[in-house]
Amino acid sequence: MTENKRINDPEGVRRRIVDAAYDAFVTQGYLATGMLELRERASVSGGAMAHHFPAKRDLGLAVIRDRVSEAVRQTWIEPLRTCADAPTAIDSIFESIIDELTDKGRVSGCPLNNMAMDVSHHDAEMREVVSAVFVAWHEALSAKFERDLEEKQASGLDPHSVATLVIAAYSGAMAMAKARQDVGPLIECRAELATLLTAKYRRR
Repeated sequence: MTENKRINDPEGVRRRIVDAAYDAFVTQGYLATGMLELRERASVSGGAMAHHFPAKRDLGLAVIRDRVSEAVRQTWIEPLRTCADAPTAIDSIFESIIDELTDKGRVSGCPLNNMAMDVSHHDAEMREVVSAVFVAWHEALSAKFERDLEEKQASGLDPHSVATLVIAAYSGAMAMAKARQDVGPLIECRAELATLLTAKYRRR
């Protein structure tokens, strides 16, 4: 890419840097990735990198806000808004994730979990931004369960607690799948969550 194009397309350059950083942070970790490597991955000059992201933490915050948050929105929050009920949405989400990972032949893990594990102990602002993504995810699940209760599709469940369980189960299964490089834990988690929720949705 020419220098002129870099100058004339600052948003494109910024997006390319964030995309490269997202891929690197998710696959190999925020702490393990250096700025020089990111410059090379994004094919940008040192000046362009410094202009958009003077410090690595600025880039880390951008990745969480622009990419990790969006990944959670697309993967979880949107299906919860459009599916008929929570169990249908959750099962569909697991199916899509399992299929995608199977096609890729590798498991890099949940982007949100990966970033949370890497940055939460090192930077208060990054911890707050990661936490906000978890909150949005949890609120979307809780709202769906609450709506299902109001519509008499479910009974005998606490929306807040079950939302916590779903996130914890998924996060743990994804961590196991990443460690084993095998989608088996996600398949098992999907089945167990379906069984658990079916018991609460017998009046559907």
